[in-house]
Amino acid sequence: MSSPELLERAMEGFRLYEEGDYPEARLIFEELAQQDPLEAYYRTALGAIYLAEDELDAALEAFDEALKLNPKDSAALVNRGEVHLRLGNIMEAAQDFARAVDLDPENKDPLTMRARLLAAAAIETIEAAQRSAPAELKK
Repeated sequence: MSSPELLERAMEGFRLYEEGDYPEARLIFEELAQQDPLEAYYRTALGAIYLAEDELDAALEAFDEALKLNPKDSAALVNRGEVHLRLGNIMEAAQDFARAVDLDPENKDPLTMRARLLAAAAIETIEAAQRSAPAELKK
């Protein structure tokens, strides 16, 4: 496929994702990921689909792959952070959110606001766990 055809397919896949047709969107992004293995966006999109379908391990793997290809992919960072949060990996989640916020110091990307909110929730979870820990563990 040519670049314009890949873009057209990606736009179709995104539209299907937005409409909640995750199985069809998944097929498109799996095909695109095979066609262009160096494009991080396709893996980020797959991760978002897996996340929406509650396939957290598959989502984590897709976001990891996306971030290997593009370490500055804020969508992959925020979404991977959410996966970590849902898996109970609070520190990993907080790190991903912090990296996403660092990538957008002027807070122009809507994902950054989401990252800030989720980071605050992660920190609150850590602080609540520390407050409720037995005194022996706090030493």
